[in-house]
Order: sequence, then C-alpha cells, then structure tokens
Amino acid sequence: MSRYGKYIIDAPRVQKLAHGVLPDGQRVKGRTLSHTYIEDNLIKGTPLHVFISGIHTVPDPNPWLKPHTHPHDEVILFMGTDPHDITRLGAEVEIILGEEDESHTITKTSGIYIPSGLRHNFIYKKVDAPHFLVGISMSGEYK
Repeated sequence: MSRYGKYIIDAPRVQKLAHGVLPDGQRVKGRTLSHTYIEDNLIKGTPLHVFISGIHTVPDPNPWLKPHTHPHDEVILFMGTDPHDITRLGAEVEIILGEEDESHTITKTSGIYIPSGLRHNFIYKKVDAPHFLVGISMSGEYK
C-alpha cells in the first residue's frame, strides 16, 4: 500500500445511522442508505464523520429520524444536483431546530450548522428532483 492511499476512501461503509424511527432491517423509501466515506473506523485518527445519502422522492416514513441531539457539532448539507444550477435543490424541506421546534423552510441548496446539543430534525414537504443529503460530524464517530 502507498504511504497516502489510506486517505482515499472509494468503498464507503453503507449503514443505517442512529436516531431512526424504523426497526432494524427496515429501509426508508425514497432515499439511499447512508454511505460513510470518512470516520475513525475507515481512517484512524480522523476527527470527522462524513456521510452522504441520495434523496429521490419524499421519504417514507417522513421524517425518518426522531428529533435528536449529538455530543458534537454537525453540518448538514442539502445539495442540488442540477449541473446548470447547483443552487436548485429540487425539494422543499422543513428544518426543525431547538426544544421549541423552531421551523425554517429551505428550497435551495443549503448548509445548516448544528452546534453540539442542539435538538434538530427535518421533514420533506416535496421532492421534484434528486439531490444529496450530506452530514459532517465533528467527531470520528457518529453518535
């Protein structure tokens, strides 16, 4: 193996992440399983956990996650895939933040910073075009 080849991950770990509403073995319809490309299990010592999911229809169940918190900061990216307009998300997503369930609606490519301990969730209102959901946790392990 080369000296730096260990830093290139082209075979992600496909997984069901914590905080889901479905029992083990059941899959959410309308999205791919999470593909983890960066984490301590894949690159020893990394301080990040990065996953990507493809969204192609309104997920079922919706939301597929319970409102939850993390003991680390997180960034969530909703990324459009239109090569002519990467700001076009092709979806309407309600972002729910805090104990008071403060609601924000996004309709274009967006990034959301989630500080450690902030309760959060999101609900898809509509999906007109496929897009990517990317989660970046400031921890080598998703918790």
